[in-house]
Amino acid sequence: YAENGLLSDAKGIFDRMPERDCVSWTELISAYTRNGHGRIALQLSGQMQLNGVPPGKVTFIKVLDACTGLTSLREGRACHASIVGWGFETDIVVGNSLANMYGKCGSLEDARTFFNSVKLRNEVLWDAAIAAHAHNNHGKEALELFHQMQLEGVIPSNTTFVTALNVCASMGTLAEGKLIHNYVDKLGLELEVGPAIVNMYGKCGSLEDARRLFDKMPEQNVALWNAMIAIYSQHGCAVEALQLFEMMQMKGVAPNAITFAGILSACSLSGLVDEGHQYFDYMIKDFGITPTAEHYACIIDLLGRAGKLDEAEDFANKMPVKPGTVAWMALFGAYRVHGDVERGKHTAEHILRVDPLDASAYIVLSNVYSAADRLDEAANVKQLMADRGVKREPGHSSIEVNGKLHEFVVGDRLHPQIDEIYAGLERLKLQMEEAGYVLNTKLLLHDVEEEQQEQSVSQHSEKLAIVFGLINVPSGTPLFVIKNVRVCEDCHTAIKFLSKIVGREIFLRDPNRFHHFEDGACSCGDYW
Repeated sequence: YAENGLLSDAKGIFDRMPERDCVSWTELISAYTRNGHGRIALQLSGQMQLNGVPPGKVTFIKVLDACTGLTSLREGRACHASIVGWGFETDIVVGNSLANMYGKCGSLEDARTFFNSVKLRNEVLWDAAIAAHAHNNHGKEALELFHQMQLEGVIPSNTTFVTALNVCASMGTLAEGKLIHNYVDKLGLELEVGPAIVNMYGKCGSLEDARRLFDKMPEQNVALWNAMIAIYSQHGCAVEALQLFEMMQMKGVAPNAITFAGILSACSLSGLVDEGHQYFDYMIKDFGITPTAEHYACIIDLLGRAGKLDEAEDFANKMPVKPGTVAWMALFGAYRVHGDVERGKHTAEHILRVDPLDASAYIVLSNVYSAADRLDEAANVKQLMADRGVKREPGHSSIEVNGKLHEFVVGDRLHPQIDEIYAGLERLKLQMEEAGYVLNTKLLLHDVEEEQQEQSVSQHSEKLAIVFGLINVPSGTPLFVIKNVRVCEDCHTAIKFLSKIVGREIFLRDPNRFHHFEDGACSCGDYW
C-alpha cells in the first residue's frame, strides 16, 4: 500500500497491528516522507519514541529525509541531537544523510562542522559536502572540496562529477570545466556524465564544443538530447533546437516533458508564436504529456514577449491548474518587456501574495509607486520587505581571464585594477556618446532600487567586467561575461555600442538567455 501511495490504507493496517516494532514504524515514516508528507512523518517519529520503540539508523535516515524535504533546519538539528543520543553519529550512512540535510536546509556552517568532524569520509559524504556548497551558491568552495577529495585519494562518483560540472556551468569557469572533462574522459565516464559536460560547455559559451561532444557520443539518450536542445534554446538558436528535435525522433528517441520545455523556451526566446502553439498541442495530443507549470509559463512568456499581452493574460487565467509563481513571473516579464506599468504593478502585487519571499517583486512595486509619486506606498512596500526578512541577492558579473574568475558588483571599488577600469569606462563612455549613446535610467520594471538608478546604471557590474576584459584579454578574442540577474535595457544598449566601437565579440549570459553582441547588434534582436 505504501509503495503505491495508498497512505490511508497503509496507516489503517499499521493501526490494527497488535505489535508495532522499529521496522513497521520506520516503513510508515518512510511512506509519508516519500509521498511528500514530511510533517506527518515527523509527527509519527515523535509518536514512535513516546510509545517506547527504539529507533534504528534507518529510522533516522528517513526522518532526516523528511527534514530535508521540508527544509526544516530546526527539526534537522533536533534529529541530529537524537542521533548522538542513540549513538549513531559515527555511522557513515547516517552521516551522509546529516551532511545532505544541513546542505539542503541552507546551513553551510553546520554542514562544514559535521563534515570536518568525520575522520573516515566516503565518496557519498564528499558528494554531500560538495553539493551543500553548490546548493548554497558557494561554487568556489565546492570546487576546492572537489580538488581536496582527489588529493585525499577518493575517486569522485558520477554524481560528484555532475555536481562539479554544474558548478563550472553556473560560474562560467570554462578552464576548470575542461579539466574536469579530461578527468571524466580518463576514467571512461564520458557517456554517463555526458549531459552535464554538454551543459557545462554550452553555459560557458562554448557552443561548438557542446555540439562536438554531443555528436561524438556513441549513445545518445533522452537526457543528452535534452541538454543540447536546452543549450540551443538559451543561445537563442531556435532553428537548431527544432532541427535537433526532429532528428531526435528520426533516431527513435521519445521526447519527454523536459524536451518540450526546452523546445517551448526556444520558440519563446525567438518569437516563434505559431510554432510554440503547435509544439504545445503536439506534446499533449501526440505524446500524451500533461503540461506542467513550466510548460504553461513558456506559452505565457511566448505570447507576452510577442506583445500579445491580452492573450497571455487570458491564457494564464484559463489554465486548468491554478497559476503558480512561475506563471505569474512569466506574465510579469511580458509587462516588463513591453513597459505596461499598470498591469506590471498589479501582477507584482499578486506575486507578493503568492510568493511573499520574492525580492524582485518588492523592488519593482516600490519603484512603480515612487514613479507615480505615491511615496508613502513605496515606503510601505520597502518596510514590508524588511519586516518579512526578504533580502535581494546583489547583482554581480563575472569574467574568466587566464583561468581565474573575476567578479564585480555595481560601483565596485575592491578590484585591484579598479582605477584603470573606471578610467577605461569613462573613455569608452565618451566614444559611445559621440556615436549616439544616451544613458537610460528609466528602469521602472527592472529590479533596481530607484534611488540608486541615476548613480549606479553607468557603473553596472557587466560594464565593469567587460572593460576589465578589454584591458586584459588579447585583442580579437571574444569576451564572455556572466550576470546573475537580467541585463538592464541601458547596459544592453551600451554593450551594443561597445562591440562596434572596440570591434570585439562580447557574449553575455543572464538568467534569461545568452546575448551575442557583435558590430553594434545583439543576437536577441533586442527581444529578451
